[in-house]
Amino acid sequence: YREGSRARARGACMTASAAVPSISVRHPALDLSPVPRHWNGGDPFATHFMNALSSTFPDGEAFFVKSVMAARDRIDDPDLQRRIRAFAGQEGQHSRLHDAHTKMLVEQGYRAIATRNRFERWMMDLSVRWLPRASLAATAALEHLTAILARRLLSEPERFTGAMDPVMSTLWRWHALEEAEHKSVAYDVLQTVAPSHALRVLMLATNSVGLALEILDRTAYMLWKDGLLFRRATWRSGWRFLLGPEGFLRGLGADYWRWYRRDFHPDAIDDRPLLDAWRPRIEAEIR
Repeated sequence: YREGSRARARGACMTASAAVPSISVRHPALDLSPVPRHWNGGDPFATHFMNALSSTFPDGEAFFVKSVMAARDRIDDPDLQRRIRAFAGQEGQHSRLHDAHTKMLVEQGYRAIATRNRFERWMMDLSVRWLPRASLAATAALEHLTAILARRLLSEPERFTGAMDPVMSTLWRWHALEEAEHKSVAYDVLQTVAPSHALRVLMLATNSVGLALEILDRTAYMLWKDGLLFRRATWRSGWRFLLGPEGFLRGLGADYWRWYRRDFHPDAIDDRPLLDAWRPRIEAEIR
């Protein structure tokens, strides 16, 4: 890429990142062993949807770190280098805790989750090796999705985490806090080394579809193992949980579509007041 394009990208990142939150690496001490099987309000669909999402994190977060670190030697900005280190530290902790959760799922009988993760780990490692630009763009795109979900969990805690088992509620709020803190790191790296609007549009579109299918497949598998997949009540509950009047995915479209604008930047939405309100409580809960 031409030096002029890279310089413009760096300038845009510095301007748009005026609202960058601070990034702290925390080491939660959470014991997942007492978590009940249907920990999300006793609702199997709501539980397994979140289980499915969580089970993609151990290897997914490792992929994010590898994708960003592969471009690190092309970053001249010392502040962005510092944020990359903090990003890697946070994502490492996310992998650790969600790996413990995934092992709990395997112990509960959902063994195919581990098989699927091994295959996807292999695919993601190949992607980082042979398609580094696409991998970085995919990472930035998926970080956009996690930032949207993080804002939802922290903005309306009673609605989305109030019915959860207390340990899982803490796990998800801590993860949400840190996703919101580092939401612009991968994007700023991408804009510095590969500032292609077409590439990032393509990666969000394809990864949105891929992730949705993956989560639905894993959710269906766990419901099948529970003997609940073909019950009408299960899917009525699923519709309410995802798309009902107070559904988990309801009303996220505006934030999602921002990505496709040429002038998009994650920090255009200033989450710092939300993070400042939650940070002391979450840090007390994870000790």
